[in-house]
Amino acid sequence: MKKILLFSIILLSICAKAQVSGFTFNTSGSLPAGFSQALTIAGQNWTNYLQITVPIKVNIITVNSNLYPFSAITLTNGRQNFTNAPVPNTLYTTSLANQIAGVELNPGEYDMDIYVNLATPFYFGTAQPTPSKYDFISIAMHEIGHGLGFYSDGYVDGNGLGSFGNIPASTISPLTSSFPWPGQEGVPAIFDKFIVKASNSPLTTIAPQNSLALGDSIKNGAMYFNGPVYANASHGNAPIRLSGGAGTFGIGTDLLHIHNTYDSTIMSYFWGPGDVMRVPGPWELGILKEIGWNLKPVGVYENHNADDVVTYPNPASANVFVDAANVTEVKMYTLHGELVQSVINHSARKELTINVENLNDGIYFLQIAFEDGKPSVMRKVVIGQMN
Repeated sequence: MKKILLFSIILLSICAKAQVSGFTFNTSGSLPAGFSQALTIAGQNWTNYLQITVPIKVNIITVNSNLYPFSAITLTNGRQNFTNAPVPNTLYTTSLANQIAGVELNPGEYDMDIYVNLATPFYFGTAQPTPSKYDFISIAMHEIGHGLGFYSDGYVDGNGLGSFGNIPASTISPLTSSFPWPGQEGVPAIFDKFIVKASNSPLTTIAPQNSLALGDSIKNGAMYFNGPVYANASHGNAPIRLSGGAGTFGIGTDLLHIHNTYDSTIMSYFWGPGDVMRVPGPWELGILKEIGWNLKPVGVYENHNADDVVTYPNPASANVFVDAANVTEVKMYTLHGELVQSVINHSARKELTINVENLNDGIYFLQIAFEDGKPSVMRKVVIGQMN
């Protein structure tokens, strides 16, 4: 199965256009039917989870060539040592830095440029794509995710020297920025500060900058996002495996993605044609919160004891049953993040019934809330038969 080549590099850009929810999308030229609507949905889906006070400016550049080995690429703007920066000498994507500073730090610049290759067989609709099509809403959410902070500036050059913050402009050739490549300032991204090896040694301090030892550490061995406050708690109190470490280094692929053994996660390579990934996994939201994002209450999907919560049947046609103790409310969302119904547990029943007879066939998500402030749980359910 062909996989999508998805990519993120630090970059600066220029101005933007009409705002959609917490996002501003700038597009130009003739676009396929459904393209703009899919972008709108992708932005709204992230807005459902993130507290966005400074609009996020996204520049969309379309290309159409089978010679390009990618479906979409994100080039991400960044700032360090800004007002209220939590960690000094550390790069934050500007979409996040602006929220932390409370002001627009980059007037006249985009927060991210997203190149979209229209030679890819995209599905621009809102239902389930056919097995031969790539779901554009999912891809747009993935690419925006890099601009939000799933970004590493770790790099290994052709001589095997490893570094953080020394990525040359040639790495994006033949693509170029809309202005001269700004270069890097030799500091790790905030995402990088949480990456550890299996030994729990931080990757950013395991070896000197621009050294073979650091290059070897980046290329070899499993790596994890170790977020002790929020991220691990959303992942069974364990670090989250990241991509890479297989003996080579792929710029824009290794480090800044969730490992491809994870399913139901936007920021991995697990999915491909026919798949839909429009709701962030709890560990993805945990990572964003760990690096500095504030989440809306609906976006805080931390783990309850998985053994305590049972949902069945799956797929369902008439009713979905939620079997768990101390449930106060169950909300059902579409893949687009739209709330379709809410059931409040008025009688402290252990089993709740969610009637789904009037819902369209498709994938839905249940948010299950508990008494006494216990973390909520997400469960995916399928209505009808997804062929």
